[in-house]
Amino acid sequence: MSVDVLPERAVRETVSASGPVPATARFTAPLPVALLLAALGGGLTALAFPAPNVWLLVFPGVGLQLAALRGRGLWTGALVGFAAGLTFWFSLISWITLFLGAVPLLALGTFEALNMAAGGGLIALAYRSVPLLWRSRWGRVGVTPLVVALAWTCREVVASTWPYGGFAWGRLALSQSTSPFAPLAAWTGLTGLSFVLAWLTAFGLAVLVEPSGRFGALHRRSLDLWLPRAAAIAVAFGLVLAVPPFRPTEQGVLRVAAVQPNTHAGYFDPRNDPSKNLDATVQATVPVLGRGAELVVWPEGASEGDPFADPSIRTRFDSVASLAQAPLLAGAITVRDGVYRNSSILWRAGEGIVGLYDKVHPVPFAEYVPDRAFWTPFAPDLLKLIGRDYAIGTRSPVLDVGRARIGVDICFDIADDGLILGSVADGAQLLVGQTNNADFGTTEENQQQLAIARLRAIETGRSVVTVSTVASTTIIAPDGATIDAAKPFTRAALLDAVPLATGTTPAVAFGIGLGIVLAVLGGVLPLLLAALARPLRRR
Repeated sequence: MSVDVLPERAVRETVSASGPVPATARFTAPLPVALLLAALGGGLTALAFPAPNVWLLVFPGVGLQLAALRGRGLWTGALVGFAAGLTFWFSLISWITLFLGAVPLLALGTFEALNMAAGGGLIALAYRSVPLLWRSRWGRVGVTPLVVALAWTCREVVASTWPYGGFAWGRLALSQSTSPFAPLAAWTGLTGLSFVLAWLTAFGLAVLVEPSGRFGALHRRSLDLWLPRAAAIAVAFGLVLAVPPFRPTEQGVLRVAAVQPNTHAGYFDPRNDPSKNLDATVQATVPVLGRGAELVVWPEGASEGDPFADPSIRTRFDSVASLAQAPLLAGAITVRDGVYRNSSILWRAGEGIVGLYDKVHPVPFAEYVPDRAFWTPFAPDLLKLIGRDYAIGTRSPVLDVGRARIGVDICFDIADDGLILGSVADGAQLLVGQTNNADFGTTEENQQQLAIARLRAIETGRSVVTVSTVASTTIIAPDGATIDAAKPFTRAALLDAVPLATGTTPAVAFGIGLGIVLAVLGGVLPLLLAALARPLRRR
């Protein structure tokens, strides 16, 4: 008989007299209630992200999910995790339906919910096993939250990297771009920040439900019971928030012009006209020409024509760079050796292409169809809309712009830990993100992507210039503050002195290694502890 269905008397008999009744045995909700709590928790967690960006909701949201998992077995824990995943993902990425309808949301949302189901199973194993192996209060309040947070982090890392490069959206860290916890990203990286947030929540829940004294004493409502608990939680949060911000070393500035043309550039937008879009981008650049810019940046796909093949596009690039008296970094679709690439081209007047980067992280089932022959029968009409497959880039994202080295990322690249941290490790003093989020209109997608860019600035100690076709064009300082921003869905050109930085944050020094360690521990420990605790459960 499993612990979660034992009556109170049987629970007492199964536990050694040397310690109190395991908290998981005392706080296991009936399965229907647990499913409801998990679904509510998933929805609350989604509200912590932009929009509405109520970052504080990440704690009650995750707390409800964890409360629903306490005392569950592997399979019921997976079911509870799946319920939380459905409400979380279907709320968070509803923007995917704007042009493509419900099928992509159903596919991606359900798949990511299955990932959360796997994580829920791991967390449930941790909650059932650790109190049996460490029956002291320190085991329940100290060890259990650590193992739970590791399991949560493992699930995030796996979902962010697998399959086909993963979907690194929805990590807990990405809800904190404007919160007091954001500066931690420079020390821990985004994966480490997710771990800290999960640990704080699991610790707070453990303190709140920890038995006090004799069996049944937990039900007291006296101040002498709850004040110490509140104080312990406040101390944990206070210690985390007391970590000082990392201060990068700034070395001069680079005057950057960021152009937002506000074009109908969505791949699935019937109003998309590549020629008109390029003309509009040129016109949007006029206000900053000859004003001392050292770099002009156009968004992803500013030229949907291939400058390698079209002389008229090369002429426009050359004219803009010449009038600006600065190199132009332009997003373009290129075809080389018969292969499509989503590229960023660094162009100098009179010299042509002096730098080239191809998108490392094209979006599966959007910019290319992996294993097309296998997947097409499942949604033939939808996948046929993706008429060209972009190749995965292999070039370095770090380009030389005069006296500065910049790290380039294109749209979804911003969510790739290895690419961003690697750019800075390779000497990038400034990060430039080019994006085309026209396919998502006025939905929350552009705000969620901007939140990632803001956290990347803090994490790497580098300014981030994010340039969009329609919205979220923003220049961000190394501490995450906004230097300048274009009004969404307007034609605009920003021109600002952007700080250059050197030095290495701890997050860059650790690289993706910290995330790998956390993921391995989070995957192995719950399974190992469950195996060790199995004889105790049988006894």
